[in-house]
Amino acid sequence: MKKKMINSQISNFKTYNMYFRQMLTLAENVFEFKNLPEFVDVSFLNKNLLRKGSVAFFEEKDLGLIALPYNVIGTLDVYGRPNKIEVFGENSFHRKLKRDEYVLMYDNNGRYPLYLDICQMAERIALCVRTIDINMIHQRTPRIWKTSQDKLLSVKNLVNNIDAMEEDVISYDSLDIEDLNAVLAPAPYVSDKIDLHLRELWAEFFRLIGVANLQEQKRERVIIDEMIASQGGTIASRFSRFEPRKNAVEKINKKFGVDIQVQYYDGEPTTEPEKEGDEDVSNDSSLPIGTEHIKIGD
Repeated sequence: MKKKMINSQISNFKTYNMYFRQMLTLAENVFEFKNLPEFVDVSFLNKNLLRKGSVAFFEEKDLGLIALPYNVIGTLDVYGRPNKIEVFGENSFHRKLKRDEYVLMYDNNGRYPLYLDICQMAERIALCVRTIDINMIHQRTPRIWKTSQDKLLSVKNLVNNIDAMEEDVISYDSLDIEDLNAVLAPAPYVSDKIDLHLRELWAEFFRLIGVANLQEQKRERVIIDEMIASQGGTIASRFSRFEPRKNAVEKINKKFGVDIQVQYYDGEPTTEPEKEGDEDVSNDSSLPIGTEHIKIGD
């Protein structure tokens, strides 16, 4: 395999992994848990919900309430729920549990891992970015030199001298200028169009994980009704991901006597206290969920 092809494939792979990591991080950190037992690792919980679709909460001696991924053992009930599971940890810990010993928390109402969808979307976004990179490179005017085979080395030396910024270009008695032609044909610039498509892909990803976003081009004014309509898919995705967490938390609290709370994180990390009296559209109760920080044009 040619060296340039290997470098290109490595760049493609690195770009894909970069966006894949970023998208996983975003998808894992849209929920905020409160009053979780100290031993429960929130990052581990979110990671396995996204990658496996569900985790099991149960009580373990000396550890208290913990949450771990699991494998199904035996048969399922009429709704496809496991009657018996085996939980496992990163340190070879494993334990078999019956239905009345655990509570399952699902990532979404479809009960499937969003990990698979994110893999697909990361690949599409990486493809757009790499296409933009290549198109930008091709804006450099390519020089295609046409000559005969026996003059090939002479032309290469001629081009090398020019690229080396030699003050004097060496001429060759054996090189007929009529045998030398240069074609200057830069590729058409399409990065701006691809960038618009890239924004649409990011908007689709945010819709998938339930994060509000507003994609409006060349608009100075967006009315609230338009915002609500455009966020319909986001609200549906939020419900699909939030509802199973809320139901699981209610069962966990009742079964194990704890007071865990879960909510979509809509805050803005800051150490500055909010100023009283500041007017903001976030106070408008008619805004869709998650649009608290979107400003409306005058």
